[in-house]
Amino acid sequence: MRHKYRGLIRIVTVGLISIAQLVMLAVFVILLRQNYIYLYFALELIGLIEVLFLANKNQGSAYTIAWVIIILILPVFGIVLYLIWGRTPTHSRKSKRTREIVSRGFSYLGKNGKVREDIEKSFPERKRIVRYLEEEGFPVYENTVCRYYPLGEFKFRDMIRDMKQAKRFIFIEYFIIDDGILWSTIYEVIKEKVREGVEVRVLYDDLGSIVTVPNHFVKQLENDGIKVTAFNPVHKYISRFYLNFRNHQKIVVIDGNIGYTGGANLADEYANLYEKHGHWKDTAIRLEGEAVWSLTVTFLQLWQSENLVEEDYSKYRPTTGIKGDGYYQPFSDSPVSGKNIAEIMYRQVISSARKYVYITTPYLVIDDTMINELCLAALTGTDVRIITPKVYDKWYVYMVTCSNYRRLLEAGVRIFEYTPGYMHAKMIISDDDNAIIGSINMDYRSFYLHFENGVWICGSPVIQDIKEDILRTMAQCEEIKLEKWNERPWYKKVGELFFRIFAPLL
Repeated sequence: MRHKYRGLIRIVTVGLISIAQLVMLAVFVILLRQNYIYLYFALELIGLIEVLFLANKNQGSAYTIAWVIIILILPVFGIVLYLIWGRTPTHSRKSKRTREIVSRGFSYLGKNGKVREDIEKSFPERKRIVRYLEEEGFPVYENTVCRYYPLGEFKFRDMIRDMKQAKRFIFIEYFIIDDGILWSTIYEVIKEKVREGVEVRVLYDDLGSIVTVPNHFVKQLENDGIKVTAFNPVHKYISRFYLNFRNHQKIVVIDGNIGYTGGANLADEYANLYEKHGHWKDTAIRLEGEAVWSLTVTFLQLWQSENLVEEDYSKYRPTTGIKGDGYYQPFSDSPVSGKNIAEIMYRQVISSARKYVYITTPYLVIDDTMINELCLAALTGTDVRIITPKVYDKWYVYMVTCSNYRRLLEAGVRIFEYTPGYMHAKMIISDDDNAIIGSINMDYRSFYLHFENGVWICGSPVIQDIKEDILRTMAQCEEIKLEKWNERPWYKKVGELFFRIFAPLL
């Protein structure tokens, strides 16, 4: 528990520094207005110009509106806040370096033209999705076997078994690593593998794990021969807004032949080893075969961007051939690219659905464009269903989620709240032939501000496993009905509207 208190101290320290910055900024603005009125108005003019630039940025309409409101309500003060905390750092030195490294990583992937042609013949209605991802650098694969896990504990059971069989390398990447039972078990396994000559790397997000790993975590792993990196360290740049630009990816690669991804972090609650918000519903997949190569490259791209050491990607290629069913297209998304690949993929699956589209997400914090996409699908006859948590982890985010219900319900979208505990699974499936599973929440952070990853699956037997699990999960949910929803207290409605305005900043 001591490391959790140290983590809290780090958070409090950053918070106090941020508050001090705000106070100093407020004093500066007041003095500026009192003593340098012309300079003050010049800065206001700059703020208005920045608003015009902001309105034309590809960051989502609601995100833009939230910052425009702050800038207009708080002249000068608001623009400085935006310049420090609101901008996506696409032009910073680190962002440019990350883009260059990611671009070089894509050169190892290439394109699988023959596979793309095959999938376009078998699933012509998915042609646009396949081509879009290929144009963004993500090839489609066959010769891959996929296994679906309806709960985190099943994933970790098999993952530990596979780690014990590793011969060449193990790559571990998580937003959260918690020093508990699950990590202790894996730690003992990877220590033994290092002694056997296996290369082991661990990449974790510094903010995501700020209260869950001990201060000596990095040193301890390095002493055991494990390479470890904390992504985007919290105290490195005091002026940055640490809630943004986090590594939310969840990837494990073993020998280049086996890969895991999904919604679960490396912490005990994700395996239901203890109850946090009730029963924890999370999902994952295990890939074996050619498609694992894209997961390996995705890991190495962020590892290299943080360590600035040249990597020989080719020595981590898959070494075994396998015959599989279906097609797999792993992809990633980055706030420094400005392309919003995860959001576009979700929109494509929704807009191309004809029979049904089912979604599971812990957060439903979306803009008007995504809401309209869901409503249009429902209004044109597609069976649209969304599962969100009944038991929430952040009350203010839950209020924003609820603020979107009415419009969706009025359009015919069916909404289910998971009652046994916390819904953390991140999936979308449509028409019995394609699905996405990965680290992507349906919120602004996943769509615009975090590093994310997912796998688009098409024509695989695992699609039916995902659908059946979602239907079983719906049977455990409370369906939200429009009539009853409209009867909720007025103060809840007001609160939802208020938080919705600033939803992109939460």
